[in-house]
This record gives sequence, structure tokens and C-alpha cells, in this order.
Amino acid sequence: MKNQVEIASVWVQAIGAILAALGNSAWNLLSEEEIKDLDLIGNFLQTFGNAVQADQQETITFEKIGAEIQAIGNTVVASSYILLEDELESKLIIKGNWLQAFGAIVEAVDEVFDNSGKEQTLNILGNTTQAVGNSFQAIGEKHILFNNNDKGKFLVISGSWIQAVGTILNAIGQTDEELTEDNNINQNKSMEDATSFYEQENLKHAWKARSKYY
Repeated sequence: MKNQVEIASVWVQAIGAILAALGNSAWNLLSEEEIKDLDLIGNFLQTFGNAVQADQQETITFEKIGAEIQAIGNTVVASSYILLEDELESKLIIKGNWLQAFGAIVEAVDEVFDNSGKEQTLNILGNTTQAVGNSFQAIGEKHILFNNNDKGKFLVISGSWIQAVGTILNAIGQTDEELTEDNNINQNKSMEDATSFYEQENLKHAWKARSKYY
């Protein structure tokens, strides 16, 4: 059950990142209010997914710390959309994206020390890609803040989709890792059950032999 919850949490993050990327890409198709709504929902889903992922870690790990930092970053970005002052909104979005980038790097460090096979490579690549995407968005928002809108929008849109790709890679890697862990647990349990059954049968035979003797 624990592994299923963690799998769901990373896919919720991926959906949130895709929604935010769609919102950031629709400058000419949607109103400013609709763009903010999509971005808000996307960041809320990412916050929720990261918080659940962090909660599933029973001990303090880099994965737990990284997920918590990303959740804080998403919350900062989401909270910026309820503010009426444009400059403060931009500054919060920039800080939120830098926090997400840092959290993704911390999670990537956790994967470096995690011997989980090919899933490890996907998770490292996914988290690193997310960090690059968030960095692009932070830099892009800074350009927009200083009225360099064309370059800023290009970086924000590019960064949003880079981040979305990173979350998908991470979700695939995390899903494989959790399913592998489930299989290993079930295999070990089967071995323990088989050993226990073998021991019980030996004990039965021993008692039967003892009964015949007496």
C-alpha cells in the first residue's frame, strides 16, 4: 500500500507540471486569469504530490528533504497568484522556482546513493531535468520582471516543458523502483513462508517418529 501511494504521488506531480506547462504556453489562447488558474492548479497538484511523497519516507532522507523543499517552492509559486501586486508576484514565482530547482537537486543526490539499478538512472535524470526546467523559469520570470518579455516568456515556456518532461521521467523511474521493491518483498515473504512450511513439516515428521518410538 505504501508503495502504491508513493507511485500515485509522483504521477500527481507529473500531471501538475503538465497543467502548469500548458498554462504557461497559452499566452495567446487564454486570458491572464485562465493562465493563472491553470498554473495555480498545476502547482497545487505538485505541492500535494511532493508532500505525500515526503510523508511516505519513514526516515530522514535526501528524498524526503528534497520533496519537502519542492513542496514549499510550489506553495510559494501558488501563493503568488492570490496577490494583486505584479512585482511581488514575480519575485515570489522566481523564489518558488529556485526552491523547486534546489529540492530536485537534493532528490537527485539521494538517487546517486541509492542502488536501485536502471530506475536510479531515470530518477537522477528526471530530477536533474526538473532542476534545469525550474531554473529556466526563474531566469525567465526575472527577464519579465525587467520588461524583457519575449526572452522571458521563451524561457518560462521552455522551462515549464523541461520540468514536465523531468517529472514524467522521475515518475516512470519511481514507479519501476517501487514495483521492484514490491516484487522483492513478495519474493522474500514467499521464501520465508516456504522455509517456515519446510520447518513445520520436519517438526511434524519428528513428532510422528517420536510418537512411534514411545
